[in-house]
Amino acid sequence: MATVIQFKRSATQNAVPSTGDLSLGELAVNTYHGRFYTEKNDGSAAVVELGSNPTSLTINDAYSFPTSDGSANQVLKTDGSGTLSFANAGNVYSTFEYSVTSNQTVFTGNDDNGNSLSYTSGGENVYLNGVKLIGGGTDYTTTNSSTITLTENAVSGDTLVINNISNTSDLVEGNRRESSFSATTADQVLQQVATSIKSIRFFVTATHASAGTHSCDVIIANDGTNAYYSQFGDVHTGNSLFTLSADVNSGNMRLLVTPANTNTTIDTFQIRHS
Repeated sequence: MATVIQFKRSATQNAVPSTGDLSLGELAVNTYHGRFYTEKNDGSAAVVELGSNPTSLTINDAYSFPTSDGSANQVLKTDGSGTLSFANAGNVYSTFEYSVTSNQTVFTGNDDNGNSLSYTSGGENVYLNGVKLIGGGTDYTTTNSSTITLTENAVSGDTLVINNISNTSDLVEGNRRESSFSATTADQVLQQVATSIKSIRFFVTATHASAGTHSCDVIIANDGTNAYYSQFGDVHTGNSLFTLSADVNSGNMRLLVTPANTNTTIDTFQIRHS
């Protein structure tokens, strides 16, 4: 009859041998989990775990993996010191495409590819037949995180595309605003943010029914007390339509405008780190 060779063993859940239990290179098994252990010595004795069902996993003494699963759609990230953990993904880009077969304003549910519409409000870009629509009720409303409602009907043959960027906390933030000025009062507030936002770049476009269009880029920054301002790239179809400046007031960094004409509409698009 063959001789049965048995290793040192324990049937106790989570029991792990110590260096006092093993000799160098000797094996032990926990029969409850099916985990093997041996003693190593690289200058100091230690017990290490072997096998395919470890309580923890370290590769090449360099990377330590988490011992439990993360949440849906999370990814592994490193702390730069060899420890991996689950975390929310960075910026995630998704696209939804709807072919319109009858007059409709509401878009929700599965798109042409079977993907159920889900977006982060403020992270969506909506296009009808390739033309970018304006949100906030102008061309569409973000009814909820799974529905886009157009202001006017899309008709049969149209195509609506919704691009979404989720998890935008690390993304450079873009925001559009349209303002109307009925008077030429000096230094009216065009845009303002808390002084904790240290720098913003604006693309500014003013339009007037008879005086034309005026566009430029502006960068403003602040040190908590004072605002610093640079304007460049001015282009206009006639005369200048505005004068810009910046200040800090009541904890806010403000972009100020003095329109050259009454009834001027000014569109601003800001880019900043959130």
